[in-house]
Amino acid sequence: MSNDRNQNPNRSTGFLLRDNSRFMKVAFSERVSGLTQAQWGALAQLSRHEGLNQVGLADLLEVQPITVARLIDKLVSLGMVERRPDPNDRRAQQLFLTDKAQPLLNQMWDAADEILDEAYAGFSDEERTMFIDMLVRMRSNLARVAQGGARNRDVFRKAS
Repeated sequence: MSNDRNQNPNRSTGFLLRDNSRFMKVAFSERVSGLTQAQWGALAQLSRHEGLNQVGLADLLEVQPITVARLIDKLVSLGMVERRPDPNDRRAQQLFLTDKAQPLLNQMWDAADEILDEAYAGFSDEERTMFIDMLVRMRSNLARVAQGGARNRDVFRKAS
């Protein structure tokens, strides 16, 4: 098994994943106008998890709830998101996309498709499928590692 630690960053899995993600974000930002990276990230997550509350969205975006509150305030003022009372928790509000958000989401998905087509230039359909399958397996492996780390932190806190 190869060890990335002392390798050239141009051949390191971690560096390559980060760089590819960064390049994709830059290309995406150039093609989707009118919103910040944080705003389109929130819209993308809400398109997959409508009815989520702000704390849940903050977890998905890996930011603090106060940051999401300001972000949602802006998207509400733009008419793209609406808050509705949570029927299960009178203190919480659920977040939903409005009809006004749909054209922007379509623009976002089209831009993402174009960028991915460019990123996969020179890949066969089989290579593309294999690569995605490998990334899915890697994500699953890392999710297990992260869950184990969270359990270990909880055990450590209880023991302290």
